[in-house]
Formats: sequence, structure tokens, C-alpha cells
Amino acid sequence: MKNLTATLFALTATLLTATALADGITIRRGQFTDRVERGAPVTAAADLPPTGRLVYWVEAANTGDAGQVTLVWRVGGAEVSRQSLDIGRGSRWRTWGVLLRRRAGIVEVQVLDAAGQVLHSDRLGGS
Repeated sequence: MKNLTATLFALTATLLTATALADGITIRRGQFTDRVERGAPVTAAADLPPTGRLVYWVEAANTGDAGQVTLVWRVGGAEVSRQSLDIGRGSRWRTWGVLLRRRAGIVEVQVLDAAGQVLHSDRLGGS
């Protein structure tokens, strides 16, 4: 019984820590672009070619400890990549992930927290 209680306590502490981390990170905005200069996206999504290098730039606010988010990339509805991005503490933490598009189509990005919950999503192409 003592081991069970200790295990439940450790599990509860882990879950509370994960929740606190997830609650600390919020996505302020995101943007598709082709490159980032001085921490900011350069090209507007409407001006991007249908194939080639695609960057998803994210600005996050984090009131908690440093952590990570995951970018989930989908092209034409199929998942093609996952990337982990570090998020430090701050009100304007900027980071980005990169995908090499080999074919034209609708590109979707989801930004997930450590628990796998969607913090933000975006779509390029289509209506």
C-alpha cells in the first residue's frame, strides 16, 4: 500500500507539472513565410510559391518554466513531419520550424503543447 501511495503521489505531481507547463505557454500568433530575419517573418503567406522551403514562424508567451511545443505539419491532409521547438520564458518568445514542400497542396500546421493539446493551428492554400 505504501508503494502504491508513493506511486500515485509521483504521478499526480508529474501531471500537475505538465498542466502548469501547458498552461504557461500560449501562442500569440503564427505565420507562414519563406524565411525569418531578425526574428521576424519576411514574406507574406499570399506571396509564397506552391513548392519549396516553407517556414512556420511562431510568437509565444510563456509565464512558466521553459518548455517545448511541437509543430505537426500536414500536406494534403497527411502528416509529413513533426518538429519540437524550445520555448523559453517571456512575453514574446519567437521560434520557427521548416518544411521542404515537394508538391503543391494545402498545408496545415498544428502547434501542440507538451500534453499533445492544440494551442494553435493554421492553414495555407485552399479556401
